[in-house]
Amino acid sequence: MNEYVQKLEEIADKHICPSEAHLVDSKILTLDMLKLIPYIIGPKVLELGYGDGMWTPKMIELFGESHVVDASEKLLNQVKGMYGNKVNVYPSLFEQFTPPFLFNTIIATHVLEHVDDPVAVLRRCATWLVKSNHDPVKNGVIVIVVPNATSLHRQLAVRMGIQQTLYDFSPRDYEVGHQRVYDLPQLRADVEMAGYEIIYERGLFLKILPNGMMTHFSDDLIKALVDISDDLPTEYMANIALVIRPSPNFCTR
Repeated sequence: MNEYVQKLEEIADKHICPSEAHLVDSKILTLDMLKLIPYIIGPKVLELGYGDGMWTPKMIELFGESHVVDASEKLLNQVKGMYGNKVNVYPSLFEQFTPPFLFNTIIATHVLEHVDDPVAVLRRCATWLVKSNHDPVKNGVIVIVVPNATSLHRQLAVRMGIQQTLYDFSPRDYEVGHQRVYDLPQLRADVEMAGYEIIYERGLFLKILPNGMMTHFSDDLIKALVDISDDLPTEYMANIALVIRPSPNFCTR
């Protein structure tokens, strides 16, 4: 097992045996997911990484099956044990994956902050999407979610002297293997450089405290902090969500 895959397996343990703070994160991510369901095109959906596993049962509910590519054998064994033949698993790094067919949607939530070269991964993903020569609206899409550097809770951390800048890594960033913290302009730039157009954009979850300080929050409060993001500027939300599609001239780039 190479060093990178070994690190992924260590991160997988945090999903399999989550801490209280991680359970809070899972609640938030599940509520975030529900905001993005209308932008998922089926029936063929590929999940980049299993993570906390909230997407898989929803995709099975909607389309009868899901597809998951992940380099962690631990996570793939878990998902296969839970859903059996309703999920197709592909043990691979994203950078080395070749799919058996094309997909209508690729779900890349909390992925780009982890990989070595997000632009290269996005370019590779474009070759995995369904394409229509006659109707671009029928082309496949990618749903992206990443943590936001300018989130209100990170701004508070800078004001309190806990972080020097918005782009400093928090202990949580190190724990889960982040390689970068995106702001909205940088995410847009990477998407454009990879050859995509943005068809939907929003912020998700008004995060006011670190996860470890939200373990006592009620489910109703957490849901309200997600729902209020419908009406607030993306720049202040904990996560940034984009739905993207390869630009019409993608093949010439």
